[in-house]
Amino acid sequence: MFKRIIVLIVICFYMVLTDSSYAVQKKLIEFGRSPETAYMREHIATMEKMPFDGVVFYASSSEEPNKVGDFCWKSWGSRTFTKEQMQRAVDNLKNTQFKKFTDNFLRVCVTPGDVDWFDSFDAVLNNMRVVAWVAKQGGVKGIKFDVEDYEKPLWDYHRQRDAKTKSFNEYAAQVRKRGAEVMNAFQEEYPDVIIMLSFGHSVNYKYGYPGGYNLENPGPNGWPMWSNDPNKLQFFSYGLLSPFIDGMVDVVNPKVKLIDGSEYTYFFIREREFISARKIFNEKVLPFVADKEKYLKAFSLGFGIWMDGYGRDENKDPLLHEPGRWNDHIPTENYWQPAELQMALTNALKYTDEYVWLYNEAVPPNFWAEKPNVPPVYIEAIKNARKAGGLD
Repeated sequence: MFKRIIVLIVICFYMVLTDSSYAVQKKLIEFGRSPETAYMREHIATMEKMPFDGVVFYASSSEEPNKVGDFCWKSWGSRTFTKEQMQRAVDNLKNTQFKKFTDNFLRVCVTPGDVDWFDSFDAVLNNMRVVAWVAKQGGVKGIKFDVEDYEKPLWDYHRQRDAKTKSFNEYAAQVRKRGAEVMNAFQEEYPDVIIMLSFGHSVNYKYGYPGGYNLENPGPNGWPMWSNDPNKLQFFSYGLLSPFIDGMVDVVNPKVKLIDGSEYTYFFIREREFISARKIFNEKVLPFVADKEKYLKAFSLGFGIWMDGYGRDENKDPLLHEPGRWNDHIPTENYWQPAELQMALTNALKYTDEYVWLYNEAVPPNFWAEKPNVPPVYIEAIKNARKAGGLD
């Protein structure tokens, strides 16, 4: 009998170690109206009353302390930041009394994006090392690598400076080289960093065509026809992102965790939608991937939900709405009803590998205002999703 009990204990322990649902504690973090390090230092006690496990935040340099996030928005360009200029941000993080928020991410964007892939990348690589240094020295989990090209068409081959004289394959090879260099810059300063991309290869499966959705060539149900033909990457708005990610994967060390943040799941709600996202991540994007085995080892899957996304208008396709319409007092005017948001987050937490991020950009709602102005019904919906997902 005693031996049988020991065997059962060993089996149970093995299941805990090998079953991801046991081994990984799911996390819900907030991203959108991101706080700056100085604000977090002063307000973390209030912030941690919100139902999250962490936050995506900005860091500002000592050169422009009143320009929130200049470091995050100006690092991908010709301007060079130094560690000395970012010491203020590190000091703020070290002196922030984090208790509940265990998983915090420093945001860095690929802006202003005013350097060509064949230009000197010295400033960019220096800044990526500084980004990782701030995250490491500040004691946070990692980097929110926002690869959306807000200012310049960084990933669109046909809009590159030398597209008329250099082929797509030449650009792809150079971009892959840069991806490896950026990955090395990150892990040189932070060897076990977590890097959460806004989206990975999935963006080229879901949003591949120029201008985003291929609205002129819809599928039989009115939605665009997706493509995972690698020969079409040269025509995709984010086509060069795939070789960049290949470069990251080429050199990533085993301690680093890369996450496809799956921004395209902003308006997913049903289980089948998140199941389909897992299939895209594990199977559909593989034709874009250079080293499929290493990609599947290096990357995990996360999901984003956009809380204050499209205003509710039953007569329009949500794809064509203007973002950010939000009624603080009448939830029926919002795209997400509280019960719907709860369902979306519950399913996202069920099917993510680890992280779900809740995005918002309207004012309100703002979780981090000195007097948070998010309607209580939405706070309750988030709490209920956390409970359903076993986070609390």
